[in-house]
Amino acid sequence: MPVIVLAGGRSMRMGRPKALLQWPGSTRSFVTHVTDTLRNAGATCVGVVTGAHHDLITSTLADEPVQVLYNPRHDEGQLASLLHGLRWAFAQTDGAWVMSTLVDVPGVRVDTVRAIADATRAGHVLAVRPRHGDRHGHPVVWRREVLPLLEAADPSQGARLVMRALALDGRVRDVDVDDPGVLTDVDTPAQYDALAAGRPVRDD
Repeated sequence: MPVIVLAGGRSMRMGRPKALLQWPGSTRSFVTHVTDTLRNAGATCVGVVTGAHHDLITSTLADEPVQVLYNPRHDEGQLASLLHGLRWAFAQTDGAWVMSTLVDVPGVRVDTVRAIADATRAGHVLAVRPRHGDRHGHPVVWRREVLPLLEAADPSQGARLVMRALALDGRVRDVDVDDPGVLTDVDTPAQYDALAAGRPVRDD
C-alpha cells in the first residue's frame, strides 16, 4: 500500500516549517520521523507532498528512501495536496488502497499504522480511519473509488465533507486505537513546546 505524507503547507502559525522541527529525543526532523514510522510499519512506497518549503524539505530528505512530490497548486489548500499525492500513489499500484497522513501529526505509533492498514482486509468500505476516544485522527486509508469524490469536493472544506458523507452511508471503518498520537496535531510553538516537554498537546 503506498503512503503519502502531506507537508505542503506554509506553517504560518508555527512561524517556521513544521516538517523540519526536531522530533523530541532524536536528531530526526518531523518529516523523517514520520517516514521512519511508516517504513518501520512496512511501507515500501512513500511519497512526501511538498509546497511552500519544497527546497528545504527536499534537502532534508536527500538521503531518505522516499519520493518528494512537489505540488504546484499547494496554495489552494490541503485538498489540493491530498489529491496530488493520491494521484501519484494510485499510479504506483494496482491495489485498491492508499494511506495518507500529515507531517504535523508526527506521533503515531508503528502498531497503529499497521492496525489501520490491516483493517482494509475485512469487508468493503471506502475509507478507514483511527478513533481514539470519541475523536478521529490520522493516518487515513482511502479506497481508489473515493478519488472522484475528492476531486469534486469543495476545496474550502477539504476532505472532511467527503469523509462525513461516507461515514453517514456506512462506508467508513473506524479503528479504535490506544494511541493519542493520532490526534496530536502540532501547529503552534506552544504545542511544540508541550510535545518537547512530554506534556499533553492541547488544541489551541
